[in-house]
Amino acid sequence: MKIYIARHGLTDWNKEMRAQGRKDLPLNAEGRAQAEELRNTIKDIEFTAVYASPLKRAAETAQIAVGDRYDIIYDDRLLERSFGDFEGKVVKSWSELVDGVNIDDIALEEIPGGVEPVCSMLARVNSFLDYLKENYDDNATILVVGHGAMSKAFDWALTEHSADDVFGKTHLGNAEAKKYEAKGRFSTIRK
Repeated sequence: MKIYIARHGLTDWNKEMRAQGRKDLPLNAEGRAQAEELRNTIKDIEFTAVYASPLKRAAETAQIAVGDRYDIIYDDRLLERSFGDFEGKVVKSWSELVDGVNIDDIALEEIPGGVEPVCSMLARVNSFLDYLKENYDDNATILVVGHGAMSKAFDWALTEHSADDVFGKTHLGNAEAKKYEAKGRFSTIRK
């Protein structure tokens, strides 16, 4: 199965370096232009299905990117990571905001300020990937349009890691897509 993970286009809060999380913000003009560039990038790919987060910025990116070629299936498991009390705040250093806690530590089950733990995001991503595995065959090509932190969770779930690897080292830019080949029915999914 081929899975294309795409991040939404730019929003005003992206430009301002504000934590968006679950805040439902639309794309700005630059973000809409980026979504059009994504459309040009993927125009020759035949997708079996297109999924997106229901948040405005991801939904709008998906709508621009695929136009009326496909019905878009919105799935809450693709929502962005919740940044709890810090949503809307300018974030220069997460470590300073949460008293030195590494919010990307996959072992943490609770993070100050109500930030969603990585293990929770990975559970949602793995549930979604299990759904794909159960409903599509190995020849399927799936487009998933979501968010920055969620794209990191997909990367973690769909690639091999050493014990030294750090969660979140792969980062998609706005309206950037990355292709994954899930060989052997997701043999590389990390649970």
